[in-house]
Amino acid sequence: MGKRISRAFVTAIAAAAFALAVQWTNKGQGLSAADMAAEKTGRMPASVKHCNDGDTCRIVTEPGHMWMNVRLAGVDAPERASRYKKSAGQPLGDDAMEFTNKNLAGKIVELEQVDLDAYNRPVVVIWNGGKNFNMTLVESGLAEAYRGPVKRIDQSEYIQAEGKAKAAKTGIWGLPENQQQSPADYRKQLRLKKSNP
Repeated sequence: MGKRISRAFVTAIAAAAFALAVQWTNKGQGLSAADMAAEKTGRMPASVKHCNDGDTCRIVTEPGHMWMNVRLAGVDAPERASRYKKSAGQPLGDDAMEFTNKNLAGKIVELEQVDLDAYNRPVVVIWNGGKNFNMTLVESGLAEAYRGPVKRIDQSEYIQAEGKAKAAKTGIWGLPENQQQSPADYRKQLRLKKSNP
């Protein structure tokens, strides 16, 4: 019960922070065309600064007021090597990060927040030029469809996109079968290694 209240409280704080950023941006002036579009679609304009991996990006709300890390909704990209986690990473982990940076870094995009993750990062769909980038990542075979709980998105669309990428042997699905480990299973394996050295 306490965790549920805490999560609801954090969700409310994140939503209030987004609203305050928009209000502060527009203080003393009329709504811009971008702000009016954001009000209609429920999406917030943001600038992508850098993506640490295939499905996590550092963004700043436009025009440059609030910095935060966001997690892409509906997708799970291969893990990269990490000295901190003492892990070698997964095949195509760096490729997924490079693809995401190539398509998003330095660009103004729209964020549609659908949830908060366990680390209280906003879980978002990133719209780039009117296209759902999260879906593009799955279609490119550089992420699998996320199988955990996520609010306010239709996960079946991501699972269908994954099925098409698998059938075409695109990206991670073109690797030998013994290298096609789910990122979720890979992280679980790391946790087990850490608890049983």
